[in-house]
Amino acid sequence: MKISRLSWRTFRIPLRRTYTTSQEASAWREAIILRLQTANHWGLGEIAPLPAAGSIGMALSLLAPLAHRLPLDVSELPAAVTGDTPLARAVRCGLDTAACDLMARRAGLSLAAWMGGQPRTLAVNATIAEAVPAAAARAAADAVAQGFGTVKVKVGVMPDVEAECARIALIRQAIGADTQLRLDANQAWSVPQAIAILRALEPLAIEYVEQPVAAQPLAALAHVRRHTRIPIAADESVTDSASVRELIELAACDLIVIKPMVLGGLRVSQAIARQAAQGGLDSVVTTTIDSGVGVAAALHLAAALDLHRACGLATAALLESDLVTGAVYPRNGTMTCPCTPGLGVTIDEAAAAAYRVET
Repeated sequence: MKISRLSWRTFRIPLRRTYTTSQEASAWREAIILRLQTANHWGLGEIAPLPAAGSIGMALSLLAPLAHRLPLDVSELPAAVTGDTPLARAVRCGLDTAACDLMARRAGLSLAAWMGGQPRTLAVNATIAEAVPAAAARAAADAVAQGFGTVKVKVGVMPDVEAECARIALIRQAIGADTQLRLDANQAWSVPQAIAILRALEPLAIEYVEQPVAAQPLAALAHVRRHTRIPIAADESVTDSASVRELIELAACDLIVIKPMVLGGLRVSQAIARQAAQGGLDSVVTTTIDSGVGVAAALHLAAALDLHRACGLATAALLESDLVTGAVYPRNGTMTCPCTPGLGVTIDEAAAAAYRVET
């Protein structure tokens, strides 16, 4: 099945409020929305690299040559962008999503079903990125009031161990004992800091902590895991199959975070999640604060996997617009995968026009 046309548009979407992690504070997200077309079918994909991976302009420089190489077969398209950089993987993710969407639409199947799963309802977590402790506690309490059973808090934003632990204790108090509380450090701490903080937090019933120390070396993550009772999730350390194999060999974590935009697409992400399961590791699927296209793709991926924990998919509301019609939003802490063919979303041209940027 040959591609007759590959087109794209670039968008800049403001966040509703500043999104603060230990690494940066973000006010917007930029994305390239792709459209693949064959003679009778079409599919959508999204390229939204994390800021550290590179700019949208750099992503376009990898994407543009493909327009001159058509017709390519749909199945060959993602591999047409080579390289093992985070930016190249983000571009491949957009191409793979569009190819999968197109093939699922052609088959008359939801993307989850086309990937071997079934559209279903999944538990999702709320994400708390307010740095000020009182504001973070209020946001967490609001999430519980909306029905979320799991709250993820960005940490590594306070000046010392005492302040860090006091902020988390305030959030635990605000959400009560029955709500799952997970932390995301985004590589914030040194090994000694991580051990000290996590030991101090052990009485607060933390579900797990994501990436407490730098992504490399993996031995440092393994060392932290041996010195705390709080389960450890690898996030930034998860870049490909080889990294997951090493995480398993070193017993460096209890679970991994699957981000299609980071790993290079839906199909490679599915394979890596299965590899992790065979090695005894749980997985969760999260977005990278994408538009409705990327969120729908991650939701279908999660529905196609045998997952046991809440996933980080309830992120579209962090943006002023998700750009799409047919978007799924959380309800009582869950999201239900669309049953319609493909991703189940289309671009809302009227809404998207306000966020279009020329490059």
